[in-house]
Amino acid sequence: MKTIQYLASSLLSFFLPVQGLLIAVGLAIALDTFTGIFKSVKAGGWKAISSRKLSDVVGKVLLYNTAMLSIYVMDYYLLSEFFKHWFSSDFFFTKIIALVLIIIELTSIKENFEAAFNKNIWKLLKSIVSRAKEIESDISELNP
Repeated sequence: MKTIQYLASSLLSFFLPVQGLLIAVGLAIALDTFTGIFKSVKAGGWKAISSRKLSDVVGKVLLYNTAMLSIYVMDYYLLSEFFKHWFSSDFFFTKIIALVLIIIELTSIKENFEAAFNKNIWKLLKSIVSRAKEIESDISELNP
């Protein structure tokens, strides 16, 4: 029993540097799941949600986490010195993969938001930025 505890604690301590990346990817998946549920409820009511669709989230979490941990092992043993030489960052490849996974989830969140509210996020952000520029110019005109 002690051997299993030592092995488990060794594995946990080996993967500790990517804990924050795993949490960030997990939060992106959770937010995507929440917006997907919201979109489904808004479009078809509570009957549109099924356990089959929600069970896909478990597969996605397992796939993403397994990929992240596998890439971390590759990065730790093979790529870390290569990337550290040019980018001065530990586990650069692992961070890039985490960023790609988060961008995939953010794209899905954007699509869910647009489907639920029938609004284009880019046009909305563009109008907010243009309005902020108008306010800034109005304020600068008031100052002598």
